[in-house]
Amino acid sequence: MNIKSIFKPSLIIFFLISNFIYADDTVEEIVVISSKYPVPLDEVVGSVSSISLEDMETRMVSDLSDMLDKTIGVSVSRSNTSGRSYNEGITIRGLGGKRVNILIDGVRVADAYTGYGRDVVEVDLLKRVEILKGPSSALYGSDGLAGAVSYITKDPSDLAEYGENYFSINTSFDEDTEQSKVGFLAARTGEKIESLLQVTVRERSELELHDDSSMALDPFDGEQLSVLAKFKFNLSESVDLSITLDSQEFEGDYVLGSQTGMSYFPAVVNTSAVLGMDDGNRDRGTVALEFSNENRFFDNGSIKFFTQETDQRQITTYSKQSFGMGPPTPLAEYKDYQFNQSIDGVTMDLFKTINGADIVHNLVYGMEIENVDVERPRIRYETNLMTGMQNTFLGGEFYPNKTIPDTEIERQSFFFNNRMELNEKTSIVFGARYDSYELNPQPDALYAINEPANNNLLYIDDNELSAKLGFIHEFEDGLSLFGQYAEGFRAPDFQSANLSFTNLAYYYSVKVSPGLEPEESKGFELGLRGATDNSSWSIAVYDNSYDKFIDSYMTGMVMGMMVFEYGNLDEVDITGLEVDLKTDISDNLQASFAFNVTSGDQNGEELISIDPDEALLGLSWSSPNRNLRISGYANIVGGSPDHLAPSCGRSGCVPALKLSGLTTYDVYASYRINPNLIARLAIRNLSDESYWNWSSVKGKSSNDPDLDLFMEPGRNISMGLKYEF
Repeated sequence: MNIKSIFKPSLIIFFLISNFIYADDTVEEIVVISSKYPVPLDEVVGSVSSISLEDMETRMVSDLSDMLDKTIGVSVSRSNTSGRSYNEGITIRGLGGKRVNILIDGVRVADAYTGYGRDVVEVDLLKRVEILKGPSSALYGSDGLAGAVSYITKDPSDLAEYGENYFSINTSFDEDTEQSKVGFLAARTGEKIESLLQVTVRERSELELHDDSSMALDPFDGEQLSVLAKFKFNLSESVDLSITLDSQEFEGDYVLGSQTGMSYFPAVVNTSAVLGMDDGNRDRGTVALEFSNENRFFDNGSIKFFTQETDQRQITTYSKQSFGMGPPTPLAEYKDYQFNQSIDGVTMDLFKTINGADIVHNLVYGMEIENVDVERPRIRYETNLMTGMQNTFLGGEFYPNKTIPDTEIERQSFFFNNRMELNEKTSIVFGARYDSYELNPQPDALYAINEPANNNLLYIDDNELSAKLGFIHEFEDGLSLFGQYAEGFRAPDFQSANLSFTNLAYYYSVKVSPGLEPEESKGFELGLRGATDNSSWSIAVYDNSYDKFIDSYMTGMVMGMMVFEYGNLDEVDITGLEVDLKTDISDNLQASFAFNVTSGDQNGEELISIDPDEALLGLSWSSPNRNLRISGYANIVGGSPDHLAPSCGRSGCVPALKLSGLTTYDVYASYRINPNLIARLAIRNLSDESYWNWSSVKGKSSNDPDLDLFMEPGRNISMGLKYEF
């Protein structure tokens, strides 16, 4: 299926729906991510998507993939490393990974070790998610090449009326992972104090793949505890003090059958059993002072102090037998890979409106200071069960070790954004941000044990200036033209800067690359946006160029050893068209339509990370009393990119994997049984399609033996109950 063939009829449907409407009162949608202060969505310069609490509850969102699967131009890839399957990261308009800024309540989300992915925020804590598409460094600094995702957690006033209490209990079950969840939420809004407490407990197993899959993911049994506490003290009519505590603990046990079997290099070994025991926690605390005091410098603002601790462990144990000249030798291997990161900082945001003679200036300016400490120790040893002797030279490396030195990172920034209202019809937006970035590695004996000879660490003390310029002009009520130019950058992180080690078994080495520079992006966007009393629509074209992509490459051979390092290699250009429509057909029936076509090239060759063309059709019906609501979506996906280069290795070249287009259907229903009790049902992949998401399998060969491990689930059901009192 070529989705471009449906583009023309889809546009016809788009305009028919937008004209076949009835009058209805609508609530104006407000977003913050585009300007760092509240702006009506239909007045935003650029493309922004938002996901409301109602939408997340209706679709029974349980993880990152569920949350973003109805946002056009955005996808979530799934990975599988050493038998551990996880959501790897977010892609926005063809670019993702660490090139997307992820924030929670305005603070950068912590990194995660391989095997945990980016599911480091409990979705039940959120009241809204906002996605900024396109370079975002002028507002949010480093990592904003492709865009930004902002998680916004619930506030007491969102739930409890003044002087009243709010309580709810919810429980749900997801068939695809056998996940059971129980959550408790309490809130109160008083004259001087507002408070909120939410506790969520999850238990889940491995993802169940489609019945057509010839493989199954390794068995997994995990649980997670999340706690969010918020307290807001009204110190005076103009000053509020807020305290937020957010804690998440998770652990899981794996039976890693996929890692068992015979291996013949560097020794003949049979691995008979492998067990994984992973655990981690992420603790976040924020103290925010919000104030209003109209003076020459600001009308209102906030100062926020934050701290965040992330500790993750990935433990793997092996039962093995080594074969040599005599009888097999029983061995027990133990691996403990850790990742620990702390983030501390302060932000200040100030807002000021200046009413000039002819121009109104809406100013947001401020500063951010952030200090990050990272360490990634690795422990590994093998015990001979006959002699009790321990071996710490395994797989060509000496243990314990660190392939990355302990690192201190300091970020300091100053930003300024001005939305100038030239008249009632035209506004211009200008923003700039100065970022200072320091990376200071602190090597120790564990890092030096496998470090290549004559390897000089990379210390970074750099700065970047990012700019944004845009406009919006309203031709008439409900019809406007907007355009923008925005810049993004990503400073070299602790891995690309100083990942370094030597493997003596496979005879290769990774060394530090001198002169590594930040990645850069420039984005152009032009769009047309319209709205009536009961519908809204937008059409946007975009062109984003990316330079100095950081990637690893082979630099040569030294005494027969392959040497790799990171460098600024690639140039990428991505262009596309995006259409979005939401409309009320009647008082009880709403429709939505979204469409995205994207193409890209990397150094002149077709870019494999580009998601296929996609269209999303939605229909939602509510009963006259609003107690029953049923929603359905058709997700139409085109085929993967053409003309992909073959996958080549030591055994020759194999054609690259290509996927054909398909359509999947999801249905969601909710029924309010009584004023306090609501039941929800979700049926995903209603037609039981057998398929892969391109974002998860891009770059693989057509004969990849593990391909079926990335297949999506077949038809699956989620059910939930929520009781409010």
